[in-house]
Amino acid sequence: MFAINTCLRVDSAGQVPVAHGMPVTTTPCPHIATYPVTNNLCVQRVSDAEAEAVTGETKRVTEGWVMKAIAVLHHRENTLFDPLTGGPLDFRNDSIAGATETGREVFPRIDPAVIGLIELAGQERILIAENAQRRGFYSLIAGYVGLGETCEEAMVREALEETGRRISQVRYVRSQPWPYSGALMMGMVATTTDEHPIQPLDGELARITWASRSELREGVFTLPHRNSLAFQLITEWVGQHD
Repeated sequence: MFAINTCLRVDSAGQVPVAHGMPVTTTPCPHIATYPVTNNLCVQRVSDAEAEAVTGETKRVTEGWVMKAIAVLHHRENTLFDPLTGGPLDFRNDSIAGATETGREVFPRIDPAVIGLIELAGQERILIAENAQRRGFYSLIAGYVGLGETCEEAMVREALEETGRRISQVRYVRSQPWPYSGALMMGMVATTTDEHPIQPLDGELARITWASRSELREGVFTLPHRNSLAFQLITEWVGQHD
């Protein structure tokens, strides 16, 4: 698929060069760190201008090979030392795993997270929210999996902490890597009978509301990026009765 030394340039926001909506590779920028992804592809963090110079347009995309390349970039930029000893890591032979001075391998960190579509039982409305730190759009309820938790338990806990709702019938749907934060998002669905919160909230969400299919079809709420798992789960739910 790629010529040797073909490089994916990634800007400060995780966007890559695109043409007609598809990601485009090019030659590596000189004097910038280059990280191998496969035998035929490398990745670089470049300035916004250097990324845009390839095609004149950049955006976030979710093609599998791009997600892997960005994950490698995130890993190499953030995994510089052995977390146990503080010693340097040697990424010998262009390995994904870094080697310590004793030869022990340090593999990439992946943070498991859940994101769930919560439906109000019998009313065909779903719970969406605006994050207090990321304003301007509504998404599904999400959070990281805690120590010793299953994905289902994490979803129950996050729903209660963030929205004050008790959920049940929690079911895994599918996953999506999200290398911009180093997470692996696990999509869930669940139901609740709690239209209103039953306990105080943790303050992570600025606004929480119920949304109907008609409201979502009509664009009443600004939704997350079209390539995100949250957007996919929402649009699939909206289309169930079309």
